Amino acid sequence: MASLAPTATLPPLGRLLSTPGQTVLYALRNLHSVYFPHQPCTILSQKKLSTSTRKGDETPFIDSGYASAEEEDDNDDDVDHGRTSLSTASIPNTFATPPGADNSDEDAREVLRADPFERAFAIKWLTGFISRAEVWVAEEEEDSVEGILRSDLLEASTVILSAFSGDDDEAEVDITRTFTFAVGQEEDEGSTKIHVELNDAPISSEDHTSVGLQSWGSCILFAEKLCASKDVYLSDPRSLGTSGTKPLRILELGAGTGMLSIVTAKLLQGSISTQLQPQLEIVATDYHPDVLANLRKNIETNFPSPSQAIKVDVLDWESPETDRAPFDEPFDIILAADVVYHPEHAKWIEACVSKLLREHGVFWMFMAIRGSGRHEGLDKIVDATFVSKEVALEEKGQRGDVHGRLVVVEQEDIQRQGGVGRADENCYKLSKICWM
Repeated sequence: MASLAPTATLPPLGRLLSTPGQTVLYALRNLHSVYFPHQPCTILSQKKLSTSTRKGDETPFIDSGYASAEEEDDNDDDVDHGRTSLSTASIPNTFATPPGADNSDEDAREVLRADPFERAFAIKWLTGFISRAEVWVAEEEEDSVEGILRSDLLEASTVILSAFSGDDDEAEVDITRTFTFAVGQEEDEGSTKIHVELNDAPISSEDHTSVGLQSWGSCILFAEKLCASKDVYLSDPRSLGTSGTKPLRILELGAGTGMLSIVTAKLLQGSISTQLQPQLEIVATDYHPDVLANLRKNIETNFPSPSQAIKVDVLDWESPETDRAPFDEPFDIILAADVVYHPEHAKWIEACVSKLLREHGVFWMFMAIRGSGRHEGLDKIVDATFVSKEVALEEKGQRGDVHGRLVVVEQEDIQRQGGVGRADENCYKLSKICWM
């Protein structure tokens, strides 16, 4: 499925000048087949993908990365611009099925069409390509086969972008999603159910930081695990002698639509309260203003009656305001799902959690492992930031005391489930992180 995703197939614009027309033809044909399979595009259907290759163009598959439209031109070695043999004979519907695809790929296309992040990336890439393509076209002789191909591809890209624009009214609509989770193991007879209703708002094609407006696969799968094993993930880590009447404080980082906070509140409200005072305090945080507004809306939807269980607040991971409530006291449990989208995020989160996690607290971090795109390999950066307990002990022997370090004490690999998750998410990792 990942091979059809725009984030995995559109070539990096930073290296456009060294990208042959055949590669762009493949990418545009793939893009058109995903989003507009029933709309003819004569320009693409009349171009034939060459079966021959030239040095540096052995495969049309390109791992673009999510920000390829913003990359600076790379100083790559000059590519041999030898001509390939192309035919302009009409090939009806060729664009509807990229090379190597079959009818079974339609399920993959359906998933991608429903993915607003992939759509926003495709539009951004097309806009960037059109703005740069004139220089790319001018690199070739106007009457050459490659020059004609490049000129036609520029025109095709404007046609596809126009098709996206004509489809905007349908795309820019909030979607209400309903989730049902079984509490306890599924085989338990008479197990109760938790129902969550979330508003997924359109993601801005101009602002990639608004991804929290959508409910991503990680939060859905983590919520399922919270419900299945509440005592594993949400039990009070404080000793009986120190908990007293103070509330159990739970923080969610990068809450987005609020899935984890809402599920946690529904699981724990009433189960740990006493006659003395409420024993639960949940703080759902994010940074983007639109995400915070949607988060508040979702909490109100799931708790129609006034509820003090979930508070919403802005939190800057890089500079958490620990001198004001609710961040002026440490938290017992911190939850996070799919919050690392940049190498710096891992460092910021580690520093933030170090300031906000209680001495005997637990930080649960659920992360998608992406095998393509700009976010490929971010899990390795997280592993280097939050090392295992065994690695920390080994370093302790080499460097002395490492007391006071956050380490991974348990880790679980989780596979994809059905249609849950983005096209580029290969699997997931759930880490239990504590103070050493």
